[in-house]
Amino acid sequence: MSPRRRSELYRVVVGLAALALFAANVKGLSAGHPDGWLVGVLALAGILALEFPLHASINEKLSVASAVFFAAVLLLPMWQAAALVGGLQAADLCIAALRRTLATRETPPLRAVGINVAFNGGQAYLSALGAGWLLAGGGVSARNGLAGPQDAAVVAAAAVLMYCLNLVMVAIAKALMTSRHPLHLFFDTQRIAYVQFASLYVLGAVTAFATVRVIWIPVLAVVPAFLVYHSLRQRVEMRRDAMRAMERMADEVDRRDPYTYNHSQRVAIYTHAIARKLGLGPADVELLELAAKVHDIGKIRIPDSILLKPARLTDAERRVMETHPRLGFDILKPFSEYAKVLDLVLSHHERYDGKGYPNGVVGRRLMLIAQVIPVADSLDAMTSARAYRAARSWDAAKEELRRGAGTQWNPHVVAAAIAVLAPTEREEPVRVAATAASA
Repeated sequence: MSPRRRSELYRVVVGLAALALFAANVKGLSAGHPDGWLVGVLALAGILALEFPLHASINEKLSVASAVFFAAVLLLPMWQAAALVGGLQAADLCIAALRRTLATRETPPLRAVGINVAFNGGQAYLSALGAGWLLAGGGVSARNGLAGPQDAAVVAAAAVLMYCLNLVMVAIAKALMTSRHPLHLFFDTQRIAYVQFASLYVLGAVTAFATVRVIWIPVLAVVPAFLVYHSLRQRVEMRRDAMRAMERMADEVDRRDPYTYNHSQRVAIYTHAIARKLGLGPADVELLELAAKVHDIGKIRIPDSILLKPARLTDAERRVMETHPRLGFDILKPFSEYAKVLDLVLSHHERYDGKGYPNGVVGRRLMLIAQVIPVADSLDAMTSARAYRAARSWDAAKEELRRGAGTQWNPHVVAAAIAVLAPTEREEPVRVAATAASA
């Protein structure tokens, strides 16, 4: 089973487990005579919070909805709170899919949308249910107030449990998709904003206890929530600035050699087109583009005498040049923003038959996503001039790709590259990438 299928199966199981629990305990929704006004106010506050997320990346959003969700867990019986939180999370994804459909006039991939709705709604439901169960076991709720330090400890433990359950389930889904260790993803996920998220749970607790006296507090809490939102925004902008700086550094590597000027940008464009032809999801396409933009950044540590040599390299010089994927890996490793693309950068010169570098990994054992950049990189190298040779024609480059399919490159990736990057369509990837960037 492919990593994508494993991840999809896991997400469906999470969604079905949540739905089964909901169905088995539907009677719990009427427990304690639900306060319609309170549920309505919490729902309004939750929708407002979810409608203004910060997009850290195409598959990672940050919002202040956690404060509203935790307030709901403290104010409502656990079955009601879990249903409200899960329902709001699922509704937000449905609204986002509808908005995208209206904006693009394209039919969304209903299967992918359905899986995402099931998983995100399910993991939110289960996280809220776990926190509610802990609060119910400790006999703590906002309506009863805090009897002492022990009750405060239970509230803190419920917040930690809710946050960790959410992160663990998301990390497992990503780990199954990317073949990475879930613990690494757990610590990487939302690492840029852990202080802000802790403050959101504090804000949610304060809001819940205040709401017992003034029911409109969840809506009025928008002011302190905005301050946390602003702090989150600054962290996200700092992250984006760091990524832009790294990409500019990679561009400077290309500028060192007039023959490779804009090489990384072209490889990113080709990679985008090939990935879409292969049917990879939007998140994978973004990861590939990001990796392509910085795939040669390790060359910044290669001496000019080798990098700019106007002739073929000697064996010793080539061994030095072949260290650049590892050097790039080392340069990017300290930056959590690039954690997901490290393996793509490291493996962009590995071959399908295992005769590549730096590790001689058999390419066919790599995930498909890791076999795209090698084709795009080679394609641009062949069709660009070098000091010691002229650029090959597009037809010649295609023939070389065909000859190397099954030995140097993945045959499926080669077929996709030839199909989408035909001579008469060579400008199409540029148009597609520009359209995607402006969307």
